Amino acid sequence: MGRDKNNYGKKKAFKKNIIIAASMLAAGILIGVGGMWLIKGFGDKSSDRNQTAPSETEELKDEQKEKADQLADGEAFDFEEAGFIKLGEYKGLKADVEPAEEDVYASMVEAAKEAKMKKEGDDTVLDGDIVEVDFVGKLGGVKLEEASAEDAYIWIGKGEYIDDFERGIIGVKTGEKKTVDCKFPSSYDDELLAGKTVQFTIKVKGKFSARAAEKISEGKYKTVQEYYDYEKAMQVEENRQDKGELVWDEVCDNVEVNSYPEQMLEQIKAEIEQGYKDLAELTGASVDDVFAQFGMDDDGLDEMAKDTARDVMIAKTIAAKEGVTMDDAYYDNALREALGYEESDEQPDTLEGLEADYKESTGSRPRDDMLVMRVKDFIGENATE
Repeated sequence: MGRDKNNYGKKKAFKKNIIIAASMLAAGILIGVGGMWLIKGFGDKSSDRNQTAPSETEELKDEQKEKADQLADGEAFDFEEAGFIKLGEYKGLKADVEPAEEDVYASMVEAAKEAKMKKEGDDTVLDGDIVEVDFVGKLGGVKLEEASAEDAYIWIGKGEYIDDFERGIIGVKTGEKKTVDCKFPSSYDDELLAGKTVQFTIKVKGKFSARAAEKISEGKYKTVQEYYDYEKAMQVEENRQDKGELVWDEVCDNVEVNSYPEQMLEQIKAEIEQGYKDLAELTGASVDDVFAQFGMDDDGLDEMAKDTARDVMIAKTIAAKEGVTMDDAYYDNALREALGYEESDEQPDTLEGLEADYKESTGSRPRDDMLVMRVKDFIGENATE
């Protein structure tokens, strides 16, 4: 649930998940008659003598469309000029760098888990702790979906949940469950729950305490509030460095997609499908089972492929228009980040080795994928807050 900017995992594929609704447009031949545009009919021999040769602009677009499927990995190309897309605004977009409360809470609880606070006896929820819980609410023995959740984060004592619920968690140890009867205020804004007593079964999965704050910060911060302020400031700064990612959805929403290069789309779809097959082989499950687990079907594969193709077209187009490039140092760092290497990992010491690892685990066109990252950085550099 927390913001996990770089946690790709070593050699794990990262795929984009924005849905493209644009479809391929059929090409029509238009002629002007009396100031009106008409669709030219086929087999109209009487009009053959009036046909004109294709314009230089049309011939140029045809050449560009052929070239679009023959681009080198990482090569900039103006897909807008070729008629595939129409860009919208991508400069001066406003990025919201304020992190969600849940993201801050999640990072703090995760830090406490990594510090193994439970082994040090810091495993009982106290007033003022931040906790991670799963809970199921039942009314008259019937589960209430709207009153149930997984991986929820609560700062006990802040009044973020009703009093009975927060008080009921105090004293529970991490890893344990407790059933609590909670009476909702009569003024509660959900009529189904207002004035009712709901039975909650709550499991505590993790917590962050003042003890955790002091240990993790090596004594610099002694309260949950002090560490929260620090963590929030850190996430704000991370978001400032990542403004391009924050506004990328808006960039994509501003783009009109007319069509996709056929070979590009087929290659991307094949690689996504192969990723699911590799996962099935790794886990010993069938491909159908893996597809079902992720809620994937043929339509979903098509959407993911179009999404990825769109990202590449946008990035290559902006790179071509703005002269955006990436040097070897940027490319090297981007590949290592994408592959999720840690300092302790054995890593290739050449770009060729990094590319080989990337192609084996993620995709056949690493320079295209890193160019998308580079263009996002460019967009972030030109974004506001």
